[in-house]
Amino acid sequence: MLGPATDAGMLTQLPSVDPRHLPALAETIAAGDLDGATAIARDGWYDLLLGDRAELRRVLEGMPPAAVRERPLLSMLLGLAYYAHPYQRVKGIRYFLAATKAASSAREGASAVDRALILVSAGVAYRLIGRPARALGAARAAWRTLLQLTEEQRSAVPVMTAVFAQLGMTLYFGGRVDEALDAFEHGLAEVPASGYRHGFSNVSMLAGIHGLRGELPEAEEYLQLAREDGWPNVLRSTYSGTFYRIAEAIVALERFDTSTARAHLASMVHDRRTIEYWIEIAITEALVELVDGRPGAAKAGLETFASLRKGDGRSAATRGRLAPTRGLLQLALGNPDAANVILHRDAVAGYAKSIGLARVGLAQGRHGAALQHIRATSGAAMPVRWLAEAITIEVAALLRFAERPRTLALTDHLGSLLERTGQRVALTLLPDADFQRLGNALADAGFADIVSALPPTSRFPDPDATTLLTDREFAVLQALMRTSSAASIAADEVVSVNTVKTQLKSLYRKLGVSSRDEAIAIALDRHLIVDHLPPEQHTSSR
Repeated sequence: MLGPATDAGMLTQLPSVDPRHLPALAETIAAGDLDGATAIARDGWYDLLLGDRAELRRVLEGMPPAAVRERPLLSMLLGLAYYAHPYQRVKGIRYFLAATKAASSAREGASAVDRALILVSAGVAYRLIGRPARALGAARAAWRTLLQLTEEQRSAVPVMTAVFAQLGMTLYFGGRVDEALDAFEHGLAEVPASGYRHGFSNVSMLAGIHGLRGELPEAEEYLQLAREDGWPNVLRSTYSGTFYRIAEAIVALERFDTSTARAHLASMVHDRRTIEYWIEIAITEALVELVDGRPGAAKAGLETFASLRKGDGRSAATRGRLAPTRGLLQLALGNPDAANVILHRDAVAGYAKSIGLARVGLAQGRHGAALQHIRATSGAAMPVRWLAEAITIEVAALLRFAERPRTLALTDHLGSLLERTGQRVALTLLPDADFQRLGNALADAGFADIVSALPPTSRFPDPDATTLLTDREFAVLQALMRTSSAASIAADEVVSVNTVKTQLKSLYRKLGVSSRDEAIAIALDRHLIVDHLPPEQHTSSR
């Protein structure tokens, strides 16, 4: 029940792996005591999987196939052992699917504890082979089974804290974040007073998720626990410590301490091509560079990371998760039109997309549109990080109008929210004129301490109306991908050739180019060309 095999292989170097379980398993299997083998597998589940998987396969292959099928816990263990081998994954899938089916019914001979172990492992296995719906189904079935266990049954399983950790990870990847947090809390409650190495994943995940959600005080509580001496230090930088390092980086970032944030991220030891949490790592790394005033480096790092993931890095789901960050980086680079296109093309409908589009509206000098997008999030349940960004944008947009009671009330709300959550970065993700205006408003509202901790300027340039493309110019740019003939473009757009020539001249000036080929190159580089996107969604700069 681990991450990808390459990460699991890295963890075989952990000094805390108990080496006694594998020889004991081999002895009981050689003696024909398969019930005893099941008991050893149950007690040493994680040590067996974290140890020498090649030897584990050899030991388990000593059992008759029919006997393995009758004991789903051993079948799942063998399936996961096979799955770690690049040429035997199909065989591994067959075994853990059979184990999952057997464990789904008490008639198959699996105890409640064994069913829970198998279902949690099945969730991980489905996760690894890219079947998130089945992974979530197995995880939720495991969750129901675990909640029905008695205190005696849970205490009889030394790895119960790790069972909850892996359950929580599958729920997290399935988008059930609140349920995942609940599972991690249950796992933390199962950690013995003396400390237990596999319990660190629960602490790490709790710290990281709260940090990503903008709940900095809660993240700090778990970070204090994770920093204690009882955990082997190696855990803080390998797979199980990924979210711990992310949490440390986010806390440092909210203090604008990018050096410390970068050091925490650099200390992680894993394979970037296979680590499950790569999107969280990539986004955090990009934000560190952005806050450090290096949006170009942030964009290059994010795209390089995505390219390492090959098909996974280009999938629609990945593009959806990365769209808000990619939009931020384009805004920081002074390309609001590109940010607009990315959000419309890739972002999933919801509060993140609406907040991103509202920020684009500010960058385009369209505060009315910004308010319209923010109000689309009204009533949405969102993490406090997104709530802080939404209120920041709304106050910034309102401050462009004459001051009114709602502006004062929202400014006080924003200041109180930032004060309680410890967030600061959200304020810097605005055009600089809005950033300065908002800082003055917060100081006047009694939040001068927050303002004094901010950098002198924001991370976004002010809107430049001379570089924003109109809808007509976007249409001409789109047409340039098909033809270089002004007459052909004029016919398509039902305008005169002279009008098209005027629009081309304006387009070239705004893009800083002098030819069709250069315009197309710049458009592709800035993500300005998108097929099948209605013109009114390209931009609203008029």
